[in-house]
Amino acid sequence: MKKSLLHNIGIMACVAMIISCFLPWTYYPVVNETFTGFHVVRFATGNFYGKAGYAIVALTLIIFMLMLIPKIWAKRLNLFVAALLVAYTIRTFIIFTAGLVAGDVVKKPGIYAIIACSLLIMIGTLFPNQQVESTKKN
Repeated sequence: MKKSLLHNIGIMACVAMIISCFLPWTYYPVVNETFTGFHVVRFATGNFYGKAGYAIVALTLIIFMLMLIPKIWAKRLNLFVAALLVAYTIRTFIIFTAGLVAGDVVKKPGIYAIIACSLLIMIGTLFPNQQVESTKKN
């Protein structure tokens, strides 16, 4: 069975997504902290952004497993989960990079990587490596 290039890119993007959750996402000079997907501290004002890396890794692992299952239902479910991942990473980008004052947040490479990887994963799920057989009824 021949695998498509875009499907392989989607699989590699899943691995890159998990790695990017450990990279620095943002730096906040107010608290002198660099945040990743798993390291977040509470601000003095009470704001707490949570640990978005757990949800992103969980969704990515589900997508990765569904990419390996050669069933049509898995491909359809994978498309839905990938859309959730794209929406969640865009939400995470907005929450982590929003600042009240200019210069409040310094964006690091990891925050851009999660957006890029989620889009590549979505492209990989749009082009699965399965040939769908059409059933013609007379």
